[in-house]
Amino acid sequence: MKQRIGDKFDTLSDEELVVLIKERGMKDERPFQELFSRYQNQVWHVCYNFTHNRHDAEDLMQDVFLKVHRNIGKFEARSTFKTWVYRVALNTCYNEVRRLQRRPQESEADFTTVTEWMPSSVSTEREVEKRARQSLLKAAFANLRPEESAILQMKDIEERPYTEIASTLSISLSAAKMRAKRARTALKVAYTQVAGEEYAYAMSQPA
Repeated sequence: MKQRIGDKFDTLSDEELVVLIKERGMKDERPFQELFSRYQNQVWHVCYNFTHNRHDAEDLMQDVFLKVHRNIGKFEARSTFKTWVYRVALNTCYNEVRRLQRRPQESEADFTTVTEWMPSSVSTEREVEKRARQSLLKAAFANLRPEESAILQMKDIEERPYTEIASTLSISLSAAKMRAKRARTALKVAYTQVAGEEYAYAMSQPA
């Protein structure tokens, strides 16, 4: 039975929403708004991992959803809609990185999100160590190459299965596992460089 105009869109799957968009065009924006609400946070985090700047990530996210909006009619469900959106986000970010590389400029990572959760006073030594470890880890993450941070975002933060990661990146399952392994090694190296070898060793030990 076809979905009626007045029905709730949040009960529909991604693919059902896409069908509605194809049937109605953009005369009814509500199905697309539902898709946007489902994926805006994930897409923003992908963009932030490339830019390390909150405002730039916001701009890139808007570009991603503009592309999704324009090209949603081409989605053929060969993969999940989630995978397709993620691929659009990655391609958009990679293109932006290439554009910036062609126009060298100084840029500073925006570490607002690293410090905004820091309390004005910390009551215990254990909490101090925990906050310091998180701060160093975020700084190390910012030093990774975009493709390294992207795959760690998918696997270790969003906990996506390797099969989905492989589909998103259009690589084999074994290649996805190898990239994740190499990215984790790169993160350890970056962490050591940020923290200093002795402190990195101390922070890696169980409390």
